[in-house]
Amino acid sequence: MPMRLLLLLILLAACQREETVAPPTAEEHQRLDDAESMLDNLANEEGPANASAPSGPSN
Repeated sequence: MPMRLLLLLILLAACQREETVAPPTAEEHQRLDDAESMLDNLANEEGPANASAPSGPSN
């Protein structure tokens, strides 16, 4: 019985724990902004080329 009570308390303690994520540092923020810019540029470069391609199956 005491072992079950101990396990129950451990499980309850684990459920009550809140995990918080630290905000990005200035360096990480800059790297994320750079990565976003690169992805935006890549999407803009490839977007018009894909728009002229046929989108449906050819018969």
